Amino acid sequence: MGKGIIYILFIILLGGGLIFFLCNKSGDYTSQFSGDTLSVSDSIEGLGTSPLPGFATKYAVIGVDEEIHPAMFSDNTYAAIMVNNDTGECLVAHNAHRRIYPASMTKLMTGIVVCDAIEKGEISLDDVIHISHNISFRDSDAVQSYLDPGDLITVRNLLYALMLSSYNDYCIYLAEAVCGTEEAFVDRMNAKAKEIGATCTHFMNPHGLDDLQHYTTAYDMYLIVNAASEYAIIQDIDSYTTYTYSYSDSYGNTWEDTAEATNQFLVGNVELPSNISIHTWKTGTTGGAGSCLTMKATINGSSYTMMVADSISKADLYECYSIMFNMAE
Repeated sequence: MGKGIIYILFIILLGGGLIFFLCNKSGDYTSQFSGDTLSVSDSIEGLGTSPLPGFATKYAVIGVDEEIHPAMFSDNTYAAIMVNNDTGECLVAHNAHRRIYPASMTKLMTGIVVCDAIEKGEISLDDVIHISHNISFRDSDAVQSYLDPGDLITVRNLLYALMLSSYNDYCIYLAEAVCGTEEAFVDRMNAKAKEIGATCTHFMNPHGLDDLQHYTTAYDMYLIVNAASEYAIIQDIDSYTTYTYSYSDSYGNTWEDTAEATNQFLVGNVELPSNISIHTWKTGTTGGAGSCLTMKATINGSSYTMMVADSISKADLYECYSIMFNMAE
């Protein structure tokens, strides 16, 4: 066999191997975590140094393999949880400690870290951020704003718009404003997760686009949304269904944008029963996460925290919530 033919065969094999690797890499990126169930003891063992006194009585503790009413959710959800915050009773637990992609539910922690920085005086809501560079995402479905280099926008408007409309680039602009780099900000996110007991969570970015090392659990999201609900700024943000704000460009022109809540209950696309009021919430959608929604709400005068990561569709996600609403006492 001539050297030329051997060389051609080598190129073909090399190309085939590269294609196989990229296909598998892409499959890993968009696939749901299949069986990484994390031990609840990871959360409980660290309570000696946790700044959460009375953790065991304040929060529900769910066993590692505990399933509560799974038949209502197992066919169409990656994970689900529902807890009565007043009694500590868990009404729904399905894959509560299994790793899932958090998608834009990640932004609850982004908001928490920004609020912490505001409370420490490191930054203020009225600080003006100069947009110095473009941000691009490899995910074509990533929600992004219209900001360009040279634009000026306040921290308030970045934070409110990202929490309501889930602009991914706003997360990075805020991360850089608070910590200088996105990486340093993510370190704070991970430290905060451990501080509140969400020890089975790991963040790789502030926006929530899928990454194999970016994960949470239904139980940890229960802890995170409850922690977020304690911040007055986040409470104020979640009182809006739309938020109209302005920013200026490098020529001094003023532009307006309206951020609209992605929670379909709040914008009226899905009917919300009159006995329910929603307080703290965040949606999320990626190829790996499916359609997600976590929220804290009052139902018949009692406080509940819920989270569903649905594997089918957004419509099915809200059907799951309807089931949960009917389980409230």
